[in-house]
Amino acid sequence: MTSFMLSSTASIHAASFPKHFKWCVATSAHQIEGHNIHSDWWEFEQRPGAIRDGHPSGAAADHWNRLEQDTELLAALNVQQYRFSIEWAKIEPRPGEWNVEALEHYRREIELLTERGIEPLITLQHFTLPKWVADRGGFEWSGMPQAFARYSEWVFSRIGGGVRDWITINEPQVVLAAGYIEGVHPPLKKDLKSVDLPALGMIRAHALAYHRLHELARSRGQEIRVGMAHHLRVYEPASKWNPLDRFAARLLDDLGNWSMVDALESGVLRIRIPFTLNVEHHVPEARNTQDFLGVNYYSRDLIRLDLSSPGFLKRLVRKSSPRNDLGWEIHPEGLYKVLRAVNRRIPNRPILITENGTADHRDAFRSQFLVDHLKWLLRAIEDGIPVENYCHWSFLDNYEWSEGFEPRFGLYEVNYSTQERTLRNSGRIFSEIARSSMLPDLKR
Repeated sequence: MTSFMLSSTASIHAASFPKHFKWCVATSAHQIEGHNIHSDWWEFEQRPGAIRDGHPSGAAADHWNRLEQDTELLAALNVQQYRFSIEWAKIEPRPGEWNVEALEHYRREIELLTERGIEPLITLQHFTLPKWVADRGGFEWSGMPQAFARYSEWVFSRIGGGVRDWITINEPQVVLAAGYIEGVHPPLKKDLKSVDLPALGMIRAHALAYHRLHELARSRGQEIRVGMAHHLRVYEPASKWNPLDRFAARLLDDLGNWSMVDALESGVLRIRIPFTLNVEHHVPEARNTQDFLGVNYYSRDLIRLDLSSPGFLKRLVRKSSPRNDLGWEIHPEGLYKVLRAVNRRIPNRPILITENGTADHRDAFRSQFLVDHLKWLLRAIEDGIPVENYCHWSFLDNYEWSEGFEPRFGLYEVNYSTQERTLRNSGRIFSEIARSSMLPDLKR
């Protein structure tokens, strides 16, 4: 194994994780399963220019047909947990029409994982929607909370017996930003004011599903936990001396990081965008509906107030900072920063790291990325922040939404022509970390 020297993390001395800490890798259904033909994303991908590399998802990584093989590959990573999503569009391709065979497929996946001692961590909605739901307005549709809760109940009642932890919705902040402000994901809107209804719809859908799932679990004598996976970034002013930049960074932090988190604690959703939107929705049923808080952390943005940019805010990366293949800054300390912020905001709530990873097609810096971030995670745990696990994104190379197949996040490389999987060197390092719960001493 290669050795390594730390730079910014040199002062962090801990080397081993707590005894019951869980190692995990993560995926989502649409990105790896393939042929999700009844979803809004399948339709979106067929539009010319919708996907950066020009390729629709097609068979993706063909995981749907490779459950046994891929479960063996998961076991080889020594993980104790696997985060994956159920595809609503495959379960309910048309309203009220339930695909029992598709649900049996997921039941079999859970069975295979359990046989190998891998705990399933299930996401019920990861970006995609059934086309019939999207056609009615998606999260803007008044019937969405009931439809989502009904789907959640149907899944849980049939395959939820051995599953403790459930994520209702993945990255609501990204859905709003990419789909309603930037207009690069479905439903392709570019209007700051348009975030109001879908944000409210997500809160209501989560809350109703939360209560229904707990009712079902109680009726079975089963203990479960339900939460969301939140995309949390570090937002800092492009110039700390510029009061407008400081204001802009605080605004984006409040809106982009905390509006949804706070709504699930207080039951009040506040969206405040100067000169554009100032709304307050009281959703009492959403109060205290996070048994754990899922954290997806990737990067830091430097924020500048810029009236010509979407939302009047411009995101920058410091020129001297390392970047991944997508141009995102690699900022390991940011994981520690967001975990501290979460624990200050919601003290002592269990925290799951539901995603953290990087696009690195040559596997040139992923190992360094991994260990650097884990060093800061250890510091957070030493500080008493209740982090229970670490899910690396991703288990396999996958279809990276509007970027297509080009970005490579996987610990396993996927040859999309042959669907052959090859363990990368970073995957070997991750596997050893997961086996020993200790960090290697790599030298650059």
